[in-house]
Amino acid sequence: SDCKNCRIKNTIVYPFTAAGLVTNLCIGGIRGLAFSLLATLVPVFILFLLYSLKMLGAGDIKLFASIGSIMGTKFALLSIVYSFLLGGLIALIIICFRKNWNKRLEYFLRYIKSCFLTLSLLPYTNLKDTSDGAKFRFSYATVLGVLATLIFYLQQ
Repeated sequence: SDCKNCRIKNTIVYPFTAAGLVTNLCIGGIRGLAFSLLATLVPVFILFLLYSLKMLGAGDIKLFASIGSIMGTKFALLSIVYSFLLGGLIALIIICFRKNWNKRLEYFLRYIKSCFLTLSLLPYTNLKDTSDGAKFRFSYATVLGVLATLIFYLQQ
């Protein structure tokens, strides 16, 4: 749904979150449920600032929360780290392909300047406006980050 509509629908994410909570409840009882609830909430708290700055969509955060509810806090945190690293790599590839280094750097520096001048954190961009050529679907990076985390887990 993110590829087609630039949105990660609740009807996709919420059933997986519920499945993670129920599965962990069945496997670990109340402790399993607490484990799953914590792992659901940690990504929300960690990523909320990026959401409020319009650097990350709510669907991306709910996706990480869902991953956490199923796999646990450590897995969710590693997935976030790998997703951001791979997302940065994807962004660099896109910038190289589009040859808009100067435009992107200028936009970023204007953003930093505006934050300092207003002494506040401002929204970085309008996530719904894809005409500026500066955005990509972060769910691509999330998929790669989750796969990298799975590989990391399998190597242990």
